[in-house]
Amino acid sequence: MAEYVNTNETLKIPLSKGKLMLLFAGALLFVILGLWFIKEPETFRKGVVLIITIGYAAVIFFGICAIFIFRKLFDTKAGIIIDNKGIHDNSSGVSAGFIPWGDISNISTIEVSRQKLIMIEVNNPDDYINRQTNFIAKKAAAINHKMYGSPISITATSLKYGFDDLYYTLRKRWQQNISASEL
Repeated sequence: MAEYVNTNETLKIPLSKGKLMLLFAGALLFVILGLWFIKEPETFRKGVVLIITIGYAAVIFFGICAIFIFRKLFDTKAGIIIDNKGIHDNSSGVSAGFIPWGDISNISTIEVSRQKLIMIEVNNPDDYINRQTNFIAKKAAAINHKMYGSPISITATSLKYGFDDLYYTLRKRWQQNISASEL
């Protein structure tokens, strides 16, 4: 369990350059595999059209992921900042930016394809979708909202902080700040 729950202090959680390098290498590996599927589909003894389609999908999806991860490698800002005003999310290519405690209606977790996500449910989801300036990030936030009930999801994958500790810290700080605002 996280030790940090003091509402008067700011917690800055840095991005993990090591984790980001591994994610980048993994994305590049899938791009290379996709290119192989495109170039030599007959190697796989399945439908050539299906293999080529999978290859293009892998190149496009993991290529976009690689670009976002590569950009994060050179990002010097903290991945997450938690303070008495709210959460400053800079943890991914689809980061929400600043989320005031008062905008948050719930913080929960889900697991999608063995990936744990912290869902930050907000009172005004369209504001967070529309604040995305990149078309792909905006689409991803809208899909998140439609599928999981919130445009904002945070994972510890790129952070120097464990998932359970991050979830506990966020929930505790949110509850403390909501309680304080009700006084």
